[in-house]
Amino acid sequence: MKKRVSASNVMRVVSILGIICLLALQYVWWMNAYRAVEMDIMSKSEACLKLAIEKSIMFQIDSAAKGIKVVNEFAGEKTKGKKIYAQHSANNSSDLTFLIEEGLNMMKRPVTKQLIDKQYSNLLNEKLGFIPTHTLQIYRLSYNIDSIGNRNYNRIALGSRKDTIYQQVGFKAYASVVVESPITFYIKKGSFILIISILLVLLVGAILILQYISMQRDRKFADFIIDYTRMITHDLRTPVSGVQMIFKMFQKNQFPEPEMKEKYVLEGLNLTKKILLNLDNILLMAKSEQRELPVHKTDVNIRDFMEETVKMYRERDYDPKTVTIDTHYEPESFNCKMDFGLMENVVCNLMENAIKFTGLVAKITIICKIENDVVEFRFRDNGMGMAEEDQKRIFEIFEQGSANKNKHFPGFGIGLHFVQRVVKAHGGKITVKSEVNKGTEFIIRFFS
Repeated sequence: MKKRVSASNVMRVVSILGIICLLALQYVWWMNAYRAVEMDIMSKSEACLKLAIEKSIMFQIDSAAKGIKVVNEFAGEKTKGKKIYAQHSANNSSDLTFLIEEGLNMMKRPVTKQLIDKQYSNLLNEKLGFIPTHTLQIYRLSYNIDSIGNRNYNRIALGSRKDTIYQQVGFKAYASVVVESPITFYIKKGSFILIISILLVLLVGAILILQYISMQRDRKFADFIIDYTRMITHDLRTPVSGVQMIFKMFQKNQFPEPEMKEKYVLEGLNLTKKILLNLDNILLMAKSEQRELPVHKTDVNIRDFMEETVKMYRERDYDPKTVTIDTHYEPESFNCKMDFGLMENVVCNLMENAIKFTGLVAKITIICKIENDVVEFRFRDNGMGMAEEDQKRIFEIFEQGSANKNKHFPGFGIGLHFVQRVVKAHGGKITVKSEVNKGTEFIIRFFS
């Protein structure tokens, strides 16, 4: 059993490690996919910014005065009528664009941040299908004239942030765009994959939790089996030794008085019934782990059934405890369909608990009645009772009341769990009413 539990734990640990690796791979996949989308967005944003600058410059030319002419050879820098003279020479299309921007700037019609941002947003919407949140700025060089008439231009401090795009607007101007994280767009476009991934993560998390609970349950069950076997061995040894002693006394004919002989015969019967009850408890433990209990209903007379079941408890010697068992039937005799063996085990478990958790004077009342085809059994005692928090979980397997957990009474928390399963298998329900130091009442109801 120990080796089996150990192998099961190893398999669960391996499963948990595998699930953790799966989560790690899922995270890596997400990060790589996100970086790929982010790089694509940044690349397209950079192209859009360059085109937006060119469109903005052409827009300003269209709205400016006509007749703009670029002169390549002129050392000065002035305007004459509708002609613009620039100090730079255009060697390529970019330089030509920069010359035009410089000319517009000299005409006091520079390309504005608002104009570029408008063109940039339109191009982004065309390329990406959405407009990422961004901040656009224009930086222009300024200059001062030194003592000998030379111009000293200031320097633009450009950062190195990976979410910032820089693009030259002219010879003396730069545009920068800070693009916010495109995670919102990524979530929107990949919503289906995102939902599936979230569900997968939740499923994996649930599996991890269930694996941990299962491991703890198996460990608790293994400890229970060891303790339960030890307890059953002790409980069986005592009555078997008593039966053996009685048989030896019969063998040696040590009963001169008939009354003494009858007393030991009765004691032997009680001991054998206790052995059978312990064996039934072993079967009870096995049955409690099955998915469904097989129920074989027969027509049973409730009065005969209950009187026969509680008979051995009335005849047992509880010295120094005194146990009184009262039974009531409404009506005096009635039949119902139920599994005789399973319900007998239910009554025995409830009786054992009632006797165990009462003081030196135990009073147990059993009420059996039928009304509108609903059979009701009530088991009431004057014992120590249960706290409200114990009542909520008393029917869970391996759960015990506070008294049991403090080792005041022997038990492992399987009896009431099995009782509940039997009642449910009959289509019924069991409830408990209890108050500390005022006793407990178990109520069983099921259809006849």
